[in-house]
Amino acid sequence: MAVIHPLTSNLNLQINTQFTHLKSETLTRSRLNFRPLIARSCLNHSNVVLFDAAKHTVDTYLQSGMVVGLGSGLASSMAIEYLGQKLRVGLLKGIVGIPTSDRIASEAEKAGIPLQLYQDSTQIDFSFNDADIMEEGSLNVVIGRQRPQGEESIIEEKKILDVTENLVIMVKEKQYKTAVEGSIPVLVNSVSWMDTAEEIDDLFVGDAEVWRRPSMGHADPTGGNFPLVTTDGHNILDVIFTTPIPNLAEVANLLNSIDGVACHGIITKTPCTAVIATESGLRIIETSNVRSV
Repeated sequence: MAVIHPLTSNLNLQINTQFTHLKSETLTRSRLNFRPLIARSCLNHSNVVLFDAAKHTVDTYLQSGMVVGLGSGLASSMAIEYLGQKLRVGLLKGIVGIPTSDRIASEAEKAGIPLQLYQDSTQIDFSFNDADIMEEGSLNVVIGRQRPQGEESIIEEKKILDVTENLVIMVKEKQYKTAVEGSIPVLVNSVSWMDTAEEIDDLFVGDAEVWRRPSMGHADPTGGNFPLVTTDGHNILDVIFTTPIPNLAEVANLLNSIDGVACHGIITKTPCTAVIATESGLRIIETSNVRSV
């Protein structure tokens, strides 16, 4: 008896083969023609240079399979969105993000980045972050100046940045200073905040004022009627220097010596790479080496 083989199996095989080939060609074309969905024309001039820094950071330092600390700030948000786009088209694979705050976790989830919460045993290959200001030469930075609602944790952010193997900080040229000026945020126990504030004031007498940060309304030394309380349950004291700060590392050491200080916004991470956005392009500083791109 003759055995009649159904033609549908061969036909399905041909269709599936053609579809797989077409899908592969489409994916290859999408990778070759990849353009970031963040349109530079939609950004104001000031933010275009930051986007260039964010794109350079992702393109240059991130590799498939990395565990990546996802920092906070405008450039970091752009880097998160751009990283998600590269993951979607397959230019990067196997990336796991460690968010520095709940807000950053939400941004990363929307971008399609797989996430993992930070634990003490977590090994982080690479992290990126913004800074409010960077000290020229040392690349020490200050974070946490512009957080009026306290929704982001300086403590969690510093933990992640401190343990990362490779750190990139993205700043604008005007934030890269020979002499650092302005305030240093200091997290203190809300119950004994006044004692700690007095101790800090004595430490920097004549050089700085100490104000407790408010959650709303006008600032004053006591934080007004609604002092800010962070997600960690701390008050924030803004140590406002009235003269240039000669050495951020020395200030960090002095603050670390005070019992009532839980954390502060100075990061003295080594090694560290600075990606500085300028009007004429990017400056890349790696410890003592400087180059332009």
